[in-house]
This record gives sequence, structure tokens and C-alpha cells, in this order.
Amino acid sequence: MKKHFILLILILLRFPFAQTQNSMELGDSAFASLLTVGAGDEFYEVFGHTALRFCDSANNIDLVFNYGSFDDFEDNFYLKFARGKLNYCVIAQYFNDFIFEYTYFGRQVWEQRLMLTDDELRSLFHALVVNVQPENMYYAYDFFRDNCATRVHDMVVDNLRGRSLILPPGIPEPRKRTTLRDLVHKYTNGVMPWWQTGIDILLGARCDRPINREQHLFAPIEMMNQYDTIAFSDGASVAGGTTVLLSDTREPQRALPSPTLVTGLLLAAVVLLSVMALRRGWKLLWLDGTLFTLAGLTSLLLLFLWFGSDHWCTKWNMNLLWANPLLLFLLARLRKPNRKATIAALCCIGLMLLMWLVGWPQHFSTSLMLIALTLATRLAFRLKKDGYLK
Repeated sequence: MKKHFILLILILLRFPFAQTQNSMELGDSAFASLLTVGAGDEFYEVFGHTALRFCDSANNIDLVFNYGSFDDFEDNFYLKFARGKLNYCVIAQYFNDFIFEYTYFGRQVWEQRLMLTDDELRSLFHALVVNVQPENMYYAYDFFRDNCATRVHDMVVDNLRGRSLILPPGIPEPRKRTTLRDLVHKYTNGVMPWWQTGIDILLGARCDRPINREQHLFAPIEMMNQYDTIAFSDGASVAGGTTVLLSDTREPQRALPSPTLVTGLLLAAVVLLSVMALRRGWKLLWLDGTLFTLAGLTSLLLLFLWFGSDHWCTKWNMNLLWANPLLLFLLARLRKPNRKATIAALCCIGLMLLMWLVGWPQHFSTSLMLIALTLATRLAFRLKKDGYLK
């Protein structure tokens, strides 16, 4: 709630600027800089944030153009977010307000002054002034391909005058290409392990394709690091070094049990219960009902994200091999098992195991494989109990 309150204040502070911005011009002492914000305590903050600053002390201009805002009072907000149809927007705010927000939340902020020519600087500023107008400010957000960082990079590139950005000689592309999932793991490993597991469930095989350096730019800190190494086509550096404006003063987060440990214990418990059930004649319908319900509902979510949303990254999700819609059919027939459906569900998990071993076409974490094996255990024991396995 407090974050929403601060965001509302910053949005209100935007309007006086919007009424007078058309008359603003930059002087000879003006400069533009890339602002990068470090990780925050919420999941959506763990990847950082990017914005553009324009400072002209002679004309009393010190503004930040921020592409990371959205209207959380919008109708059907959560449904639009789930369907990938939520619009983000760019706002202009005063630099002091921008810094106040991240001082309050204890997040680190870096600044890199961009080595733009006067023509490029003014062109970029005027383009942003046009972009921040109410009729132009909204855009269709995409976490990997169109976000606060990629928008800033695109605006910089689009307003260069006869120059382009290049990778300097001597810095080749890495031999082992990183994937989008690798970058997600880089910023969530050891910090938000359960969120990481949840994201691994939602992301499809498209996120396991090798990416080039430019595709790294969706992550603000990756973009900051690249702007320290890339150059303009005329040989000039893009950024004039990195300055720390704010240090990270957040409290350490409380450590949680790892998903691998929890899912491993779950598998062990299910195996033990299943062995005891065979010896004592237990049916364990409550256990199968719980597991099949959770996995079946997950399958409906994955199908919705694949076919019912605009999310590019949730298509071709092989987690449907374990979070299988067949389990909903088996759930409806708990007391009257269907041998063919049970064998089909087991084969799907076997195919997932093969994909896990070869690492293609989708990466599966160890915790997800343990969940799949837990389901496979119950499916196999149901076949055994009904006399289909000897």
C-alpha cells in the first residue's frame, strides 16, 4: 500500500510538468544519464529498474523519464495482467522525487552519463517529451522484449545521429550462449527460490533458446554492465563511467527452506506412504485427490497462459507433461481408475525425464522433477494396486 501511495504522489507531481514541457529547451551544459536501480524486496523488483535522467542546471531542469509505471486502478487490472494486455506508461518526474523514492526503500542507484552529441541529446529529449504526452505515453508491456530497460535503450538508439552502438573489438560473444531463463535464475538464485520455482513453472521452452547480447538488455543491471563496454560506431564510449548515487541499505531477507529440500521430502513421504499402503491395503484417495487437484489446476493455468494470453514467454510450456490435464480426468475417477489414462500420464512424465536428461527443449529444475516423480509414484502405485503392474 505504501508503494502505491508514493507512486500516486509521483504521478500527481507529473501533471505540472506536462502542462509546460513543450516550452522546455536544453542549454549547452545539459547532459543525459542512465539511471539503474538495484534489486528490491518484492519479486517484481529483484531485476532492478532503468530510467533516463536529463539535467540542465542553467535552465533549472532535472527530470527523469521512467517507463516502469502503470495504473493499478485500471479496470480488470489482474485479468489484464494475466492475459498480457496490461499497458505500462512513461512518466516524467523530478529527479529529487525519483531519488527520494529509492532512498526510502533503501535500494541502490547507479548513474552513467551518456556521451551523446548536442544534436543527439536534444533529439532524445524532444522524443521523450513527445512520448510522455497522454496520447503517447502507454505501451504494451512485455517482460523480456518491451520493458523499462529496452524502451530506454531503443530511445537512445533511435535518436543517434549517424552513429550506432557496437561491441568493441576484443569482446567476443560468449561461446556458451545464455538463455532468458538463465538470467532469471541469476537474479533469483538464493534470494527468492520459491518465486524462481514458480517462474520456472510458468515459462515455456522459448525461454531456453540461446540469446545474443542485445537480448540481455531486458535486465536493467545487465544493461548497465553492457553500457560500460559497448561503444559508438565512431569509437567513442557510450557511457562515461558508473557513479553510485545511493547504496543498498535494505535489511537482509529471512531465508526460506529450499524448494529442492521441500519437494525431496515430499517425494520421500509419498514413497513411504505408498509402500505402507500396499502392505496395509490403504487406498490413499485423499493423497491422490490432493496431488491430482493441485497438478490439474496448474495445468489449467498453463493452458490459459499458452492459448488465452499474449505472453510470448509462456508458450510451448513442457511443464504440461507433469501438470497434465489428464490428472483432472483421473481425479474424477478416483474410485474407478482408468488404466489407459494412468499409463498415458506416466508416459508423459517419462518423456519429461528424458528432456531433463538431455536438456532440450526446455530446462526443468530439480524441484520440478521431484514433483513430477512424486506424481509418477502415485500413478505407478495405483497401477500396482489394481493389478496392472506385478
